[in-house]
Amino acid sequence: MTNAAVQQIMQAPNVLGYVQCSESGDVIVQEGNEVDVLANVLVYFQQVAQLIGDSFGLEDFQEAQIQGRSLTVVCLPHQGGAVGVILNSSTTLNETVALVRQVLAAS
Repeated sequence: MTNAAVQQIMQAPNVLGYVQCSESGDVIVQEGNEVDVLANVLVYFQQVAQLIGDSFGLEDFQEAQIQGRSLTVVCLPHQGGAVGVILNSSTTLNETVALVRQVLAAS
């Protein structure tokens, strides 16, 4: 992913951090707040989400959202790895996810 694409995501309203990991778990890009923790668990989370999806007969992992009181994390598969975006609680989730998907598709 290009630096311009990462910056486009980081400049979206209420985005606090961005992490992209390869399929092997290597961090490719990490920017913003609270990203160290997300980088450590993003690939494992993708693997667990895949197992859960397989258990329910769902197709490939498409998106996961983890919502807390002050933060929301959206995890998406991308180029064999995964992307995680940390948002504050006042975000308009659907709009932000649509923007992230659009930027990922163009990269």
